[in-house]
Amino acid sequence: MHFCWLYDRRHFERGSLAGCGRLPGHDTAAGLTERWVARGELRLCVDDIGAGPVVLLAHGMWCDAGMFAQLSAELARDHRVLVPDLRGHGRSDVPASPWTVADVADDLLAILEAFDVARVTLAGFSMGGMAAGVFALRYGDRLDGLALIGTSLAAEELVRVAEIRALARILEIAGPPKFLAHEASRSTFSQEFRQSHPGEITRWESVVSSMSTEALVQALRAVAGRISLLERLDEVRVPALIISGSADKVVRPRWSEAMHRRLPHSRLVAYPGVGHAVPTERPMELAALLRSLEAGTRPWES
Repeated sequence: MHFCWLYDRRHFERGSLAGCGRLPGHDTAAGLTERWVARGELRLCVDDIGAGPVVLLAHGMWCDAGMFAQLSAELARDHRVLVPDLRGHGRSDVPASPWTVADVADDLLAILEAFDVARVTLAGFSMGGMAAGVFALRYGDRLDGLALIGTSLAAEELVRVAEIRALARILEIAGPPKFLAHEASRSTFSQEFRQSHPGEITRWESVVSSMSTEALVQALRAVAGRISLLERLDEVRVPALIISGSADKVVRPRWSEAMHRRLPHSRLVAYPGVGHAVPTERPMELAALLRSLEAGTRPWES
């Protein structure tokens, strides 16, 4: 929702870390610092809050860092929390060319290196979880723990690939329809949450509505084009949590079960009646689970 078109260019130097302004109306948590991380010509905006062991949160497709507002504020009581707007989303730049989920994993590494962070607990939601899976396989020595939330590390099913590619083509030709954000939110949140948190639904829909057609299409194609990592999950040796909502209409809970069967040191947690956006619908419960992933804990024995 909050693009950096209004940042003060005097405070940004390419290749460095600097503050990036928010648009009016965005609540900024106490102690939060907004920073830029440069990846070549691509600029990523990162919220940095709190102190202590580091937790890195990666949001889903058509979301932004704001979806983690309550979760990051809670974790920041005893952790340092890094929350980027992923490429093509929120305040970060839209790449000039198509990208992959693996590119997002490399962005996450670049963020850690820019902040001089050696090790991290990584929590990825939906598309961010897909990138977290790639990160775990490429850079597992940087992880203290891994949380995969409302996500799948299988390749997209063929029927879904066809549907996603068709939607991407429609958006390219006709542009986003007015009902796109509303329909997307209906799939993302449970009916109970939609009724009880209308303000959060409005905020989330505004994120989608503010994205350019190019950004929407790039994200769709990145998700549709991912490869399966299920066969390699036995290579991941860190403590892991696999978390889903039983009412998830976007990524069915069976994919969480498939990851749990293949991930050696994992614990499976399913929230009854919760939709796709577990971090937004259950932030306090998720914070408690992530604290169990600190170095030396074994969540699979809980």
